[in-house]
Amino acid sequence: MFQNDAELRPTGGFLTAYATMKITKGKIESGISQDIYTLDAGFKRKVPAPDPIKKYLPLVYTWNLRDMNLSPDFKVSMDTFTTHMRDSTAEPEYDAIIAIDTEVPVRILKVLGPIGVPGYGGKFSAENDPRCDCPQVIYELENIITRPTYEIREGRKSILGPLMNSMLANMMGSPKAKWAEFFNIFTESVNQKHLLMYFNDESKQNAVEVLGAAGRINSYSGDYLHINDTNFAGAKSNLFVENEVAQEITRNDDGSLTKKLTLTYKNPRKGDNCNLEAGQLCLNGLLRDWIRVYIPKGSQLKAGRGFEADMETGEDLGYTVFEGFFTLAPQSVKKLEVEYKTPAGTVDGDYKLLIQKQPGTDPVKHTITLGSGKPKVYTVDSDQEIILPR
Repeated sequence: MFQNDAELRPTGGFLTAYATMKITKGKIESGISQDIYTLDAGFKRKVPAPDPIKKYLPLVYTWNLRDMNLSPDFKVSMDTFTTHMRDSTAEPEYDAIIAIDTEVPVRILKVLGPIGVPGYGGKFSAENDPRCDCPQVIYELENIITRPTYEIREGRKSILGPLMNSMLANMMGSPKAKWAEFFNIFTESVNQKHLLMYFNDESKQNAVEVLGAAGRINSYSGDYLHINDTNFAGAKSNLFVENEVAQEITRNDDGSLTKKLTLTYKNPRKGDNCNLEAGQLCLNGLLRDWIRVYIPKGSQLKAGRGFEADMETGEDLGYTVFEGFFTLAPQSVKKLEVEYKTPAGTVDGDYKLLIQKQPGTDPVKHTITLGSGKPKVYTVDSDQEIILPR
């Protein structure tokens, strides 16, 4: 399953396309390759759209399969997705879903070098493309998948299968000296949540959860933070958006924390012509971001600033959740502030914090200031536990 992280969704990206493969005793056989709209075309049951989609995704009133990865917990999202996929006449046979974003093919192509993909012409590579200042393979994927066209281009998003097949064939034919590099790509992609796994078999699912490869939202005793962004009809702006987080933390006598989060989002690139009639490739447009901040259960919101509407408080996956919405135009900066207090007993002894990274995102700079101490800077590229002495 290809999650397009240029259009960020809760589990790592918009569910764009899928390909099937069969593995028997180490031998790989390619299967079908389709875009996500093939599944949706066979999904005849009308499921009412949940509130976030009705509020933030314009003119969408029913819940499509392509929008069902709304939970930041990958297993929860895939449980929902696969349950409804059973009602699609196009449901493929499968034992597992392996989700990747654009970072995986980019990393593989950095080792392989340029490769050809039958039926799509030219070469795909990880070299920088000045048209987007991004890897060439990303530009070509977006150009094939998203450029408006007046002609019918059936299955244009089904490039995933041929691309993966070409990469696998080239990997298998590579000198054994390169296999260690491919293994490192796999392990790093899992650790950094660019590759997620979901199994029908409970024992296999438990195994990938133990390995940290299942994209779960974990329970934690101490302070906790997960920031989850969802691009609802904001072009492919996440390809260009940069963000960082500052945390100012005060410990209280009862073990509660008073915290101020400052979230900075920056889009330094000029916007594209996103008028559909122009027929141009619209990558960078107005980002429309539904944001959720997961924090210790029982926390109380004191203030939320910079959002388009008042933040709302709820509960999900064992945490309190503050949610809001904001927009970010190209060549602009947006600062959001969230102030809250955690419940008594959040910390006892050393200060402990678990930051869980959202799948599909680049490393994020976190600056943490505890009390009157000096700011400490962390680059969060995977789930990270931070312990600061009392």
